[in-house]
Amino acid sequence: MAKKRYSTPKLFIPRVKGRPSVATGKNWYVSFYWRSDPNGPLDKKITFLKGINRLPTAKERRAAGKQLCKAYEKMLERGWNPVTKETKSVKKSKTRNLTVNEALTFALKIKTKNRKGTTSSGYEQHLNRFLDWAKIEGYFGMEISRFSLDNFYDFFDWLRNDYTNEKTGKNLAGTSINNHKRSLSALFTTLKNERILPVNFIKDIPDVDQSPVNNKAFTLEELKAIKLKLQDEDPYLIHFISFILYALLRPREICRLQVKDIQLDQNFLSVETKTDALSVRRIIDKMKPTIEALHLENEPPSFHIFSNMNRPRDWSDAKLKSRVDHFGERFRKIKNEMGFGSEYSIYSFRHTAIMDLFHSLQKRGMGEQEILFKLMPITQHKSVAGIKNYLRQHKKSIPPDHSEIYTIDF
Repeated sequence: MAKKRYSTPKLFIPRVKGRPSVATGKNWYVSFYWRSDPNGPLDKKITFLKGINRLPTAKERRAAGKQLCKAYEKMLERGWNPVTKETKSVKKSKTRNLTVNEALTFALKIKTKNRKGTTSSGYEQHLNRFLDWAKIEGYFGMEISRFSLDNFYDFFDWLRNDYTNEKTGKNLAGTSINNHKRSLSALFTTLKNERILPVNFIKDIPDVDQSPVNNKAFTLEELKAIKLKLQDEDPYLIHFISFILYALLRPREICRLQVKDIQLDQNFLSVETKTDALSVRRIIDKMKPTIEALHLENEPPSFHIFSNMNRPRDWSDAKLKSRVDHFGERFRKIKNEMGFGSEYSIYSFRHTAIMDLFHSLQKRGMGEQEILFKLMPITQHKSVAGIKNYLRQHKKSIPPDHSEIYTIDF
């Protein structure tokens, strides 16, 4: 394949003591490197100012510079020559014979462009496992147009029967296998939409049977025992778990929380959730002692509430997954010492809280449908069907005493 004649346009930002500067003589510009010889090195630096330095603030210059970078990259892609100022039309064939690796890497880039980091990492993890397998089995460099349903079933069978986790030595659960299939199916759909493949043959493959056992709810007695152990060994984790139990936040949502997100005087907190860019939760009375114990009043607004230093700090140098894993590992150590199996995790506290709310309302004589409508705004489920399905996974419904219905007296 021919080399690209240009590097990616970049914005140069002059700095003074580490901060962007707009002082006189500190010029901002967009630049990239160009191959004078199409087959030679990137030897010529091309620079454009385009009035960036007439803008008064660093924020305005940064925004304008980023737009210029995008514009120049688009022009270069279309065949623009920055030396001759001529444009030679460049047609990109979407039907060229990409390899399995090239095609799926291309699909991943498109699929994850505007998605959250957690979703993107899920696609990337599943694709990397597939590509590792493809290298071993000889499919990595195969033309994607020749990769067939039978070839994919080879991978699917490997996941089901041969793959074992390096840490645990266990096979993948049905849920994980199906997640791999869904991620790869989404990438194949992208290739179909981009007219690289005629059809996505993965979408019609049935899911494997799955018996999820993760995140089993704790009993009230188990909760008390866990709190006693945490008081001795990791009291800071009690505060983290309280946000799960009483705000019904997921661990990753708690790890996103910053000091500015807590409005204790107005009894609410704001957080980015699984389904909303911004979700507002009420701070109930049971949460207030935990928030007060964290002493957030004198901390900078941008500090993360929870950190690996057991106090608020700026923890943005770590990826969200690493922050979540940190607290997951801390609880895993505790629950292992207490003899809880793999069906329990720190996420189990959210399931515990929702089940406790359900049973509490049930004891007050509410019917199931009434309970579901009352719980929806608390749990932030978007539909009755959603929360009903959630509860169905975690409870075996036992009907109340129905003696009065009988007319039989045996």
